[in-house]
Amino acid sequence: MPAHRIPRWTPAELEILRAHYPARGIDVADQLPGRSWHSIYVKANKLGLKSTRQAAAPKPRIAGAQLDEAIRLREVEGWSFARIGAQFGTSEISATNAILIGLCTRRGYTPAERDSHGCLTEQGRERVRYALKKGLKAVDIQLRMGVSAACVAHQRRLYNRDLVGRGKALLPPPGGGEAYSGVKLSKAKKGEVEQLFLQGLGTAKISERTGVSKTSCTRIRTRLIKRLKRKGEVLPGCDDTGARHAQAESNRFIPESQKQALRSMLMDRIPVSRAAKIAAIGSCAAYKLRNAFAAELAERGETLPPPALPGRVTPGSFVQANWPPQGASEIYAFRQLLTEHGFDDAKSLWRRQKGAAEKAEARRPKTFEEQLALVEAGKLQITAAVGRAHLEPHFQDTRRAA
Repeated sequence: MPAHRIPRWTPAELEILRAHYPARGIDVADQLPGRSWHSIYVKANKLGLKSTRQAAAPKPRIAGAQLDEAIRLREVEGWSFARIGAQFGTSEISATNAILIGLCTRRGYTPAERDSHGCLTEQGRERVRYALKKGLKAVDIQLRMGVSAACVAHQRRLYNRDLVGRGKALLPPPGGGEAYSGVKLSKAKKGEVEQLFLQGLGTAKISERTGVSKTSCTRIRTRLIKRLKRKGEVLPGCDDTGARHAQAESNRFIPESQKQALRSMLMDRIPVSRAAKIAAIGSCAAYKLRNAFAAELAERGETLPPPALPGRVTPGSFVQANWPPQGASEIYAFRQLLTEHGFDDAKSLWRRQKGAAEKAEARRPKTFEEQLALVEAGKLQITAAVGRAHLEPHFQDTRRAA
């Protein structure tokens, strides 16, 4: 049998707990070295021991100058809570609690009301319950109320128990059921995610297919890598540390429809660079595909016709409205459309969506700073005010001429 992770309670420890817990409460921890307050609380609850003393609320693990630095790392540097916790030698949840509680007043929110012992008052509990009833995520409630994650979970359990007792419907799921990192996943859902990882798919693709958040997929992947490593196995395309060297499916892969469009243009003697822009393929990838296509034709005893160089061409003369996609992000977004549509249909859809987005952006009211930026970029001009004669007062001399 596996060894217990926590040592069993000795008769002497149980005697101390029974004798002093009712009067001292959790402060009995100083008489029980090696026992955490959580272990003491759980054991006392199993023994049916109740304490009349209310202990002060636990202090955050990160405070003072360390808290300021942790908030800076989170807000400015974009560090994750897990990374910040490792930086300050504490757990991810402790770092999350400290940072969100610290940001509560800095963001202008009012913390939930507490009594002298640090416990929520009736007004504070009602505020937390109202947020739960609205379906807010736990991290949003922590930020707005300045409470810990354990407090939110405890209030959710108490509120659901109260609703069941009154015959009411349970609280809505956190975040309104939206997939995010705090949603609890069933074993079947976790197994589905693991199977897709074993097929060589990446986190983004699995999140799109299953509806599980990317953060949850990453956590499942980390545990799966550790479990496979103990068996001497690795994920497809990865090493034993989880670093990926090959992908089974990605938006970076050029779909076959794009390759066929490029080949047809090459056979029509269109230069490679121009064909690459028309087909929304990077230049380097287009030349590699051209070489592979030429080698394929050579094996069949055929040759790729030379491009018809038109001479000096005005830059952008072959560019259509809202085409081609600009930059890697737009190219990958267009390839995502190619997974469900053919090249011509995807191109038409892309141009319509791009045109609608540009019209919506043009109609959107601009702030003064945005208008100044447009003027600086040369997209807007400052013109002199045009006089409006119909709004100017006119005086008429009604006196008769002599």
